[in-house]
Amino acid sequence: MAWAISTQLNYALVPWQCNRQVPVVLPAALVLASLSLLGGALSWRAKRQGGAAFKPGRTRSTEQFVADLAMLAALLFALVIIMQGSAALILDECLR
Repeated sequence: MAWAISTQLNYALVPWQCNRQVPVVLPAALVLASLSLLGGALSWRAKRQGGAAFKPGRTRSTEQFVADLAMLAALLFALVIIMQGSAALILDECLR
């Protein structure tokens, strides 16, 4: 969700940033990357606590796999958000 919001904000904030000369794309990217990493930290905590109560058809290894997948996805999306936001350091927002 943080990556989708970041992508949409990048398109929406660039004209605003160009008109007002206030850098907001990079700080927004840092906040959203932090939210993504928070989701990964919650998955890590759930994995350490053992996950949900045992339910028929679900094994402990399935819960650990899902937690590992969520942690890696959170890390990947945080990296993508940072890479998209870092373009604000290199490119001038007013170029068309």
